[in-house]
Amino acid sequence: MPKELVLKRIVGDIAASERPGEVMRKWRKIFHASQVEVARKMGVSPSVISEYETGKTRSPRVDTVRKFVEALIKIDEERGGQVLSALESALLSEEVLSTLVGIGEFPYPRKLTEVYDRIGAEPVVHHGDVDVFGYTIIDSVKTILEVPAGSLLRVYGECPSRVLVFTRIDRGRSPMVAIKAAGIKPSAVVLHGIDKEDVDELGIEIAEREMINLATAQGPISEISKKLRELTEAR
Repeated sequence: MPKELVLKRIVGDIAASERPGEVMRKWRKIFHASQVEVARKMGVSPSVISEYETGKTRSPRVDTVRKFVEALIKIDEERGGQVLSALESALLSEEVLSTLVGIGEFPYPRKLTEVYDRIGAEPVVHHGDVDVFGYTIIDSVKTILEVPAGSLLRVYGECPSRVLVFTRIDRGRSPMVAIKAAGIKPSAVVLHGIDKEDVDELGIEIAEREMINLATAQGPISEISKKLRELTEAR
């Protein structure tokens, strides 16, 4: 049942969008699948997937979207089901689904310093080298505008001891205020796309008072997502 629920909600996220091709591409990236892999599973040519994602063809039918999502899930299951497991555990609502850029669970606890080193994060507020069990990458603008504070709990995935990476950051105040309002305490918050010197003072104060590790990271979010994904692979 959880897998079917995730499938239906992703299908709904794509079908309800004014730009379904862009949302299809987003989910393909979250599942770390190539156009060739998805096309093979669907029994079509890669150019068909490309044309849907770029909007060169008309919006796909719901049954086509469902086959697309089923292909993503099958690809993930063949790799161990890391992404599906995280989504099943989160039981995400449609609002939360639209904010996701990436999500995953680690096969065993990773030290926070290891995660920071992997993605090139610079600590701003540090409360110790804690264990981290997973990650979630969130579009901060959509989260603030579309997700009620209580629903932020749903981005946690299987375990709350995880790193939350917020993209499209101005100075980082809004994500920290939202975290405080939701009453959640991740292992760390990483603000993507700003320098540590530019982090909002209130955000820093919240991190210090709530004992939340806070850091910043630069570079393409696609590369950060890839590096975090690599940490979900057992070694």
